[in-house]
Amino acid sequence: MSKENKETLKIYDQKADVYLKTSIKHNNLDPDKAKRKREKLEGFIKKNMELLPKDAKVFEIGSGDGLNAKYIKDLGYDVTASDMADVFINEIKSKGLKTIKFNALEDEFTEKYFAIFCWRVFVHFTKEDAQIVLQKTYETLENGGLFIFNAINREIKNVDEEWVDFSNEYHMGAKRYYKYFSENELNEIITKTGYKICDFYKEGGANNNKWLVYVLKK
Repeated sequence: MSKENKETLKIYDQKADVYLKTSIKHNNLDPDKAKRKREKLEGFIKKNMELLPKDAKVFEIGSGDGLNAKYIKDLGYDVTASDMADVFINEIKSKGLKTIKFNALEDEFTEKYFAIFCWRVFVHFTKEDAQIVLQKTYETLENGGLFIFNAINREIKNVDEEWVDFSNEYHMGAKRYYKYFSENELNEIITKTGYKICDFYKEGGANNNKWLVYVLKK
């Protein structure tokens, strides 16, 4: 586990309540935009979950407010949500979800899953962290299982990594570590694990290329 990720997790543990409040505040600045983004994400989740057997076990890394895990559960899947900050854990549990405290870099999976969902979490992984998580998820997935994640595209940044806090979006009052991946860099890591790229596209931002979105298949 990198020192960058460890320090960032400490910040979330201290500031998770701030993150939840500012996330709501941010969405309320433009409710229609927030609704469109939510509907688009749920459409993406549904399209990929429909590839799984009914009642399939799904694990989410870094569930945050629990909205994604709740949506997956409502689709009829057996979901285990996870996070590290106690505030997030309590928020997820309040939605009636099966929830565990789980560090994807240090803790071991104890079950097999048909899908693992990891949304806006790779932003806090170093390249080495990403390699560890990709390998661990590959090993715990059922054959044919899916790993779904996204990462911020290096093309839109002028640095590979940085410590940053936001002044007007998801402000937390403390800097967190952010890593920006190029498509080639991620593809190189993915190839080493044995995953096959089932789907890939770019989305978000002014030029619709802020996020690299991957659906990988074991």
